[in-house]
Amino acid sequence: MNVPYGLPVYHLQIGECALSTTPLVISTVLGSCVGITFFHPASLCGAMFHALLPKSSPFVASRDNVSPCKFVDTAIETLFSRLAKRGIDPEELVIKLFGGAETMFQNGGGSLVNVASQNVITAETILAEKGLKIRARDVGGGLGRQIFFYTHTGEVWLHRLKRHKAG
Repeated sequence: MNVPYGLPVYHLQIGECALSTTPLVISTVLGSCVGITFFHPASLCGAMFHALLPKSSPFVASRDNVSPCKFVDTAIETLFSRLAKRGIDPEELVIKLFGGAETMFQNGGGSLVNVASQNVITAETILAEKGLKIRARDVGGGLGRQIFFYTHTGEVWLHRLKRHKAG
């Protein structure tokens, strides 16, 4: 995709969070992972994360070595904290949810676990508990998505991939 106006592009990797107060395009590819965009219209500030797993609690012991943005629960809290430091109230955010392509993984016990749906459910639950509305969503299905988030407008361009991509 050609980015208009020569805007800089940041390629968000799995387990990363990004926040920008200047015009920027954040790009990422989501498979079973979940990405949420946060846009504050009054300040033109945008933020996004790319989380691999729903909850950090099973990984508490090793948490010091792991990015909080690797998990949906701690990624949301991390970005809310960063936005709060800028005086942004979460209720003023335009929130959009993407990813969660249906991919089955085998856990250590041999049973199949749908990480994708758990990622989506965790995101929806946490945001609902905070009384926040998801304004747009494109989740589930069997195909990955490439996302382009314009941090200064809140626009998101989505491209469906021809086959599933990890992440």
